[in-house]
Amino acid sequence: MPRDFKTFCENNKKIINENQEKANDYQSIIDKYKNMNQNDLMNNLFSEASKLKQEGKLDSNSLNSMKDMIAPFLNNDQKTMLNSIIDKINE
Repeated sequence: MPRDFKTFCENNKKIINENQEKANDYQSIIDKYKNMNQNDLMNNLFSEASKLKQEGKLDSNSLNSMKDMIAPFLNNDQKTMLNSIIDKINE
């Protein structure tokens, strides 16, 4: 099916707009957390995890899967911290 340049441009504009919306969402999340200290971040994390668990949107299988994906990129101290966080969330 031949495509014309106008359709190509319109489709790309939609993609750019969708990506910009996602970038704006990510930036607002970064702005929300960037000035928090570690204690506040951890409290927020555990609060959100508890809420998601109650809603049935977070379970130990998905947490362990995420941990398995992330772990190869972490040093030993970071892995220990990640394991501690996952264990606490899974309680």
